[in-house]
Amino acid sequence: MTSLKRQLFVWLLPLYIVTAVVAMMVSYRQYETNIGAFMDGQLHGLANSHIQQITLSKRLPVLPSVDEQHSEHDGTPIVQFWSSDGRLISGSRPVPGLTLQSADGPRDVEADESWRVYTLLASPISVQLVQSNAFRHRVMWHSAWKSAEPIAILIPLSIVLLWFAVHRSLRPLGRLVHTISEKDERDFAELPIDRSPKEIAPLLVSMNGLLKRLQMAFATQQRFVQDAAHELRTPLAALVLQAERLRAKWGDTSNEELDRLEAGIQRLHRLVTQLLRLERQESLARKQELSVIEIGNVLKDSITDLLPLADQRRIDIGCRISEVVRLRADVNDLRSVFDNLLDNALRYTPAGGAVDITLMRQGDGFVVDFLDTGPGIPPALLERAFDRFYRVLGQSAPGSGLGLAIARSAALRSGMRIELQNRSDRSGLLARAHLPRST
Repeated sequence: MTSLKRQLFVWLLPLYIVTAVVAMMVSYRQYETNIGAFMDGQLHGLANSHIQQITLSKRLPVLPSVDEQHSEHDGTPIVQFWSSDGRLISGSRPVPGLTLQSADGPRDVEADESWRVYTLLASPISVQLVQSNAFRHRVMWHSAWKSAEPIAILIPLSIVLLWFAVHRSLRPLGRLVHTISEKDERDFAELPIDRSPKEIAPLLVSMNGLLKRLQMAFATQQRFVQDAAHELRTPLAALVLQAERLRAKWGDTSNEELDRLEAGIQRLHRLVTQLLRLERQESLARKQELSVIEIGNVLKDSITDLLPLADQRRIDIGCRISEVVRLRADVNDLRSVFDNLLDNALRYTPAGGAVDITLMRQGDGFVVDFLDTGPGIPPALLERAFDRFYRVLGQSAPGSGLGLAIARSAALRSGMRIELQNRSDRSGLLARAHLPRST
């Protein structure tokens, strides 16, 4: 996946460096023109000075010798006097291959090396000044570099500032990503557009439209589940009465078909009850009522309510509370978690089995374990067990596949986490509820 920030930086950084290099080249060209004109002006003035001196004194001046060091490294001009017929009469240093130029003014001449030659033709003596082009270019580059040196020094700082500018420009996008990541599957609030860049405003408008459509679809689904569950309660009540009348008519005589009918009605009644419970949990209008709760007391209440089911199946329930744990939470959500985990353990534990409940410290937090002696769940299906209406194939225990889904939904709202794992000592399942760290 390509990072937009990195992509912008990769494009802007080379562009910035190329711009700096071009600016330096333009600076060099300007210095080449200005310094070249200045040095040519100096050569012109020096040539005129020698012509005037010859005219006044009627003789050639004595020229000091100019060696290679002064000529190439210091830029000292070489002075030459030429006769009208092109013979070198006198000079501060001979230049192999160089002749008297045919016109006045400066020009570049290639002899034994590159020279800048200024010629001033006169009669009977002409003056020709020779200066090293290597020296002139070195001065031009040095001057251009000195002018560009602050830019070169500021390039690293400018790169940092460029990165900061890109980072700051993309900060609204980062805030938008954070806002979206904080939303859960029940949050349909519109994304803010006021403080967002106008370039991503169309995206936000489209996403807000999608959120509205999702909210409408979710509300329709909720109404359907709620209406269907409520509509089923009346015919279910009628079925229960009809089954009771049939049982009264048959008396105490065992009837396999009637037993199956009553079991089916009980399963259907449980399914409707769980659908109503699920609908209440997922209702957007539902408000959590937070209070300080002692976890041990909530566990005892859940055990008390489900003792009839345990007695009916002859299942022994053990409870061990290692220490007093208090938590600020919604008691209804906690009861939903504990009730469904305990109910699930009781229904999948064979008759005569045992379910052990333990509240204990683990690391820097607390956990509640529900340990049963049932068949367990294949490891590959442990996570799927939380899916709605999902039941492991081959299980004969009554159920609708909603208990664990309801427990996880309530746990997430309370900041809890539920994990399932098979027992290692024997067959059975361990359902562990991790309490929030604020306990």
